[in-house]
Amino acid sequence: MLSLTDVHSGYGRASAVRGVDLDVAPGELVLIVGPNGTGKTTLLRTIAGFLKPSQGSIIFDGRSIVRASPEALARRGLRLILAGHRVFPELSVSDNLALAKLSLADRPSYAKRVETVLEMFPILSERLRQPARDLSGGQQQYLALAQAFVSNPRVLLCDEPSLGIASGLVRSILEFLRELASRGVAIVVVEQAVEAALEFADRVVVLRQGVIVAEGPPAEFDRDRLRDLFLGAGR
Repeated sequence: MLSLTDVHSGYGRASAVRGVDLDVAPGELVLIVGPNGTGKTTLLRTIAGFLKPSQGSIIFDGRSIVRASPEALARRGLRLILAGHRVFPELSVSDNLALAKLSLADRPSYAKRVETVLEMFPILSERLRQPARDLSGGQQQYLALAQAFVSNPRVLLCDEPSLGIASGLVRSILEFLRELASRGVAIVVVEQAVEAALEFADRVVVLRQGVIVAEGPPAEFDRDRLRDLFLGAGR
C-alpha cells in the first residue's frame, strides 16, 4: 500500500528525516514515536506531499508520489490529519462533514458513511447544527477524524491525535483509529501518549534525529526500552 525507501526530507538545507525505509500494509496501524524535534511530523508531511523529499522514493499503491500535490493525494485516498484539530470553526459540524464529500469518489456512499461515523461519535450527532468552534478540543478532534472517515481514506496519517485533549478521550480516539484499520485502512500515527497507543498498534517505529533506530511489535517496547531509545542509550 505505502512504501518509503531511503527518504530524506527537511526544510532548506537541513534534513530532519534521513534515510527512512518504511512499509505500511492495508489494515495495519503503525505507531511512530520519538523525542520532540526528531522528524516525526516532517515525515508525515513528506508522505502527504506538503514537503518534497530531497532523496529517496515514496510509492503509494504501486505508483511514485514524490511529485504529487497534497490535493491530488487526498483525491486518491491518502489523507493527513495535522495536530491541533484542523476543522473550519465557523462552519457547522454538518457542513464540516459535507466538505469531505469533495474528495469522495463514490459520492452516493456519503450519506451512509456520515451515518456510520455519527454512530461512532454520537456527540457529533447531537451537535450537527452547531459551529465547530463551540466544540471542545476533544470533540473537534472527533470531527477531524470523522471528516477523514467520510472521505473514505485508503491511507490515513495522524499527527498527535491526542494533543490538547482530555486524557479520558485519548482511548476513544485510538479505538476509532483501530476500527479504521480493521476496515482495511493503512494508518500511520505519530503519538506522544505512547503507553496508551501501544495497546492499539500493530507495529512501533522509533525515530531519533531523523533516523529509525528501532522497529517491531509493541510487545518489544516496554517503558525501560523506550526510555533508553528516546535518550539515545539503546537500539
